[in-house]
Amino acid sequence: MADSNEPGRDSALSVLLRGERRLAERLHGVIRFDPRIYREIQGDVHAIPQAIAVVVVTSALAGLGRNSLPLVFLWTSLAMLNWLVVTALIWAVGRLAVEGGADFARLLRSTGFAYAWFALLVGASLPLIGPLFAWAGVLLSFASLVIATREALGTDSARAFAICVIALGLPLTALFWLPG
Repeated sequence: MADSNEPGRDSALSVLLRGERRLAERLHGVIRFDPRIYREIQGDVHAIPQAIAVVVVTSALAGLGRNSLPLVFLWTSLAMLNWLVVTALIWAVGRLAVEGGADFARLLRSTGFAYAWFALLVGASLPLIGPLFAWAGVLLSFASLVIATREALGTDSARAFAICVIALGLPLTALFWLPG
């Protein structure tokens, strides 16, 4: 039987619990807009599963905010697709705007955690104050996305803001030009 005090040997349970504690610490840092946490996330090659979990859970909460179980599954699927597309657009614009290029995986990890604010959409169907939850979720997610972009691309806040506006504005502008 292996010695539990042997260095470098962790049980699967201790690794899982340490990962869950780390996820909670990271979410707390994202909610505080702590740049150190965003830097840590973008630099951690093992943070992709955590970023996926954040996107899935927050999109499920957003679906619950619509009071429909089928919408939970639809929102979750669309959020995963949206996360990938938004990150790809930011990456494409960032490659043009930042010297040294942009690492897609770093950006993907950071932007996944930026989705944490979409959990506010759970209150979107509340009478009278529902729209406040929706707007707060969207605006705070955008602010978090700007910080995630800034840290992942190693640029300043103004440039990260411009990158996000261009990356998110291009598809929205294209929608207005579609016929019909």
